[in-house]
Amino acid sequence: MGRVNEWAVNRESDGIVYCFADGTTQVVRLEDYLRENPEYTAEDFRQIKELSDGMFFEQHQTDYRYGYMKTDADFDDVAAALPASDPEPCTALLQWEQRRLAVRAALLLLHSGGLTPAQKERFIDYFLRGKSIAEIARKHHIHRQSAWESVHRLGELLSSGTAI
Repeated sequence: MGRVNEWAVNRESDGIVYCFADGTTQVVRLEDYLRENPEYTAEDFRQIKELSDGMFFEQHQTDYRYGYMKTDADFDDVAAALPASDPEPCTALLQWEQRRLAVRAALLLLHSGGLTPAQKERFIDYFLRGKSIAEIARKHHIHRQSAWESVHRLGELLSSGTAI
């Protein structure tokens, strides 16, 4: 499915939309999510949906801005359309891909059952929303050192894959 259609499906959906390379989509609704994951809450679902919506919106804006509104565009087509002398679009594409991979890893870690609610929130704030250690410390009313240690441990968990 092309990105234009992915954005349309996601925008109109109450659930989390997964678009696969073969063109199929799957929508996970709140009821399904809670039934399959009774240990999680509607708030967990809302946070994941918010991240998903943000990623689709960001990709839609990038596609629109750089004129990539092609259906069934793949990475090779997009890369071929980029001018070689302008590294900014390439950097943006790489950052988006890194963010997509981080979200995938984050979902695995968040669903592992090994994180407290505070750890989940700090993980999302730091790794997915890009908040600084100082911002996280202020938000959670903790010392910067404590926030750094917490985020550092989460990073180790993520990179080691032990909690996944």
